[in-house]
Amino acid sequence: MTADSEHSIVYVGCTAPGRNVLEALLEHGLPIDSVVTIDPEMAETNAVSGYASLGPIAEAHDLEVYHPRTYSMTDAADLDHFRTIDPDILIVNGWQRLIPESILETATHGALGNHGSAFGLPKGRGRSPLNWSLIEDRDRFLLSVIRLDPGADSGDVVTTRKFDVTEFDTIETLYYKVSMCLEAMLLEVVEPILEGERPFEPQTGEPTYYPKRTPEDGEMHWANGTRELYNLVRAVADPYPGAFTYVDGDGNVGGDANTDATSNDDASRNRLEQVMIWDAIPFSSDLAKSAPPGTIVEVFWTDEFVVATGDGTLLVREWEVDSNSGWEPVAGGRFESRGEPDRVDRPGHHENLSSSGSDSGSNTASDSAPGATDA
Repeated sequence: MTADSEHSIVYVGCTAPGRNVLEALLEHGLPIDSVVTIDPEMAETNAVSGYASLGPIAEAHDLEVYHPRTYSMTDAADLDHFRTIDPDILIVNGWQRLIPESILETATHGALGNHGSAFGLPKGRGRSPLNWSLIEDRDRFLLSVIRLDPGADSGDVVTTRKFDVTEFDTIETLYYKVSMCLEAMLLEVVEPILEGERPFEPQTGEPTYYPKRTPEDGEMHWANGTRELYNLVRAVADPYPGAFTYVDGDGNVGGDANTDATSNDDASRNRLEQVMIWDAIPFSSDLAKSAPPGTIVEVFWTDEFVVATGDGTLLVREWEVDSNSGWEPVAGGRFESRGEPDRVDRPGHHENLSSSGSDSGSNTASDSAPGATDA
């Protein structure tokens, strides 16, 4: 990288993937001279999952570090900071808030963010595109570096790269792929942008928007298909809030093996205890065919266990309950489901994109990167 060191490049982020990209860019000689990040207290207040301060890397490279007054950077002091440093380019990666237009305007050559979807922009703007790609069982992802504007993921495109989404991917491995793509793309485009030699292409076509996800969307409904349940688990695994199910809070595994797994009884629902499912894989469609969905059909010596689904079985490999819970998986026990199973991530809702941009809430792809309230 031979970008002029007299240029001012500011890197904005506060997540582990963003930290990884920053470190790679510095190792390749990109002359970043200032970093904006947040402290652990602000990360906790704003429910930033996967939080990682950029401070230690910045200090190791003798870079200025700025901690904004607010995560949304709407405080007057934050705008004053950017006006004072007068950046040539902002690189925003791993920031879960819209960057105010007044701050974007301080960068001579603009602010670079990133976003993508299985369809490519302008399709799939909005919330959690990586999570949605797994939930919808997509097989590719088109990641674009864009010049940020006040809208949600609506800026002009600088460059785009595709990577595969395989049946073995998790949300973590997708972030590995995003990081590798971003490193290469930013090293490719920053110098030409600084020299005024890189064109920006407006997005064309009708935009669509992914809806916001919440932690409650991680509930597993065992009457759904095995593949759908598997996709949900891998889409909302760490650093997101995770997939979960319920057992009887009195210490018994909920339900009778001959009754429906979904409980509508208010008293029963009040006793339910949450079980987190962090890792699970499809097991077999030929075993335990007669077991009702939600039934634990086998528990192995490793504490892994098999649960019947709507069309087969799922092997639960990693699970967690509250430290005060005495629950252990028992063959013949049942998991409960609350609420309606017909959620937005069922197969019939795979084409869930809407043309409404309301509540889209981000102007970079990494803004939908780990956030506990957006998974």
